[in-house]
Amino acid sequence: MNFTLCLTHACNLRCDYCYAGAKSARRMSWEVARCAIDFAFDHSLDLARILGQPPESQLGYFGGEPLLEWPLLVRSAEYAAQRAEERGIRLKKTVTTNMTLLDASKAAWFKANSFYMGLSLDGNQAMHDTLRRYPDGAGSHQDAARALEYFRGPQSNAEVIVVVDPRNVAYLAESVEWLLGQDIYRIALNPNFYIHWPNSALLTWKKACDRIGDLTIAKYRQGIPIRINVIDGKIQVRLNEGYAACDRCGFGHNEIAVAPSGNLYPCERIVADDSDEALRIGDVFNGFDAAKRSGIVAGRGNIEAECLDCPVKERCMNWCSCINVATTGAINRVSGLVCHHERMVIDMADRVGETLYAESNATFLARFYG
Repeated sequence: MNFTLCLTHACNLRCDYCYAGAKSARRMSWEVARCAIDFAFDHSLDLARILGQPPESQLGYFGGEPLLEWPLLVRSAEYAAQRAEERGIRLKKTVTTNMTLLDASKAAWFKANSFYMGLSLDGNQAMHDTLRRYPDGAGSHQDAARALEYFRGPQSNAEVIVVVDPRNVAYLAESVEWLLGQDIYRIALNPNFYIHWPNSALLTWKKACDRIGDLTIAKYRQGIPIRINVIDGKIQVRLNEGYAACDRCGFGHNEIAVAPSGNLYPCERIVADDSDEALRIGDVFNGFDAAKRSGIVAGRGNIEAECLDCPVKERCMNWCSCINVATTGAINRVSGLVCHHERMVIDMADRVGETLYAESNATFLARFYG
């Protein structure tokens, strides 16, 4: 089971596109964190027995800004590692942070404890400071980018998360180029699906993707296998002839998020200010609301008739429940923006893959064909 602890509703930034709800001082107690870990491990063991597989679990930390609750993060991670070892569970750990509170000692602790890092940094200063600001309106790029020094190079345990928004998309291509110049090898380009995209911004986005494709091809020609999520993912899915069931998100099934209060939600993107009763599926003290959870799990997917005849339907993330909720209000209905994005990145990935394959690029072949 993948479970995420949302340690606090507080954050030291006020990013314009934040979906985490109103900021407040509400934080997770040690009792909630401990119960959440035990609860998740119980269900991980149950799931492993059903599947006949070795038990494994992924523990994520989210917020607000989770590093505001540093003592709780450390205590709960150490407790989880101990309990996982005692119960024979293979444990992976992740954290998503805005980077402004990272220093050398924290970065070293994350590395020593084998965390995979999600670093929220929207590229260069022009792009980042457009939307990622402090409460007083000052940009946060200088403080966030300072922490990149701990995560550079191909062996880094970190991925830089760039949120693409119509208000900052004009800087997207140069931001990816800037990150590559910082020796960042893993980049996630995550669109803001919570906002209207005018046609002018969509056109700018397409031009940026063309440039990012060129940058990727150039890096592979230099023997550098950079990893950009929307390119790597779509190439891999093409090779696999579509998404397998295990590739799709486990919204409410084997993916659970815990609010600071202990309430359970099917994804960390849904927690927000912990007020959505329709998608609340229980709490760590009393367990799942079985009927509500079963209904949500059964309702996942895509019921749009026009998607059935789409030539790229098997490579499209039309089934992502949290994105569907954000864009249409329903977990099984897809928006035109998702369709636009998926077609655009599939085209970009195919151009990259076909170009490098035709050239018999050794780095590309080693990366995707073993």
